[in-house]
Amino acid sequence: TSAACAVPSAAEAADLARAAQRAVAARRLDRPYTMLEVGAGIFALPAAEVCPTSLDRCATAETSLALGVRNFYRTGPFALGAGITWATTLGADSARGDPDLERDHSRRYFLVEALFRYAVYRDDEWEWWGGGSFGGIIVNDSWSVRADREPVDDVAFVGPRSTTVGTEGLTAGIAGGGEWSFATNLSAGVTLRYMNWFLPGNPGSSPTADVASLSGRVDTFELG
Repeated sequence: TSAACAVPSAAEAADLARAAQRAVAARRLDRPYTMLEVGAGIFALPAAEVCPTSLDRCATAETSLALGVRNFYRTGPFALGAGITWATTLGADSARGDPDLERDHSRRYFLVEALFRYAVYRDDEWEWWGGGSFGGIIVNDSWSVRADREPVDDVAFVGPRSTTVGTEGLTAGIAGGGEWSFATNLSAGVTLRYMNWFLPGNPGSSPTADVASLSGRVDTFELG
């Protein structure tokens, strides 16, 4: 077999170089530009009452792995944008039911938010900022048995292989962070954010009488 690789012409390479230079100049001269941010981090719910099996069997605190994508429009020290974040618990909880079924519970989060930032300090390499966020959140609780997780055959049935309860709410937060520009148009940074999640006070339930594990107001910290 053989493969052909497209090599940019001298004119195309020059156009790419000029585009990179324009992006750098826009940042240094406070001209408007756009910025794409991809991040990973940790969600911590240190005071949340998490009830994965029933309302009378709760535990305090929760930690999840979070992945996110955000897009910003920058002008001067201001940045406006939007982002999505997906997070999942680091482990599964055993759920009530016949022990022979080996029921497990897992939880995932999905956030869609509007974002605002203001750069309090900037130079050619470093930037420190503060900001806020507001949007919606979905908490997805799923319960499965061993036969769902390890099916005996490859037959695909219509619908999910688990029982699921979705809880929708609002989220609002404040954040701060900094970034270091280590290459042309590339930077790495850190973000610390505090959020309030506003979920329904009465948790939803599934046909199998399982209840949503989070309800009411939830304090959340994100380190990314």
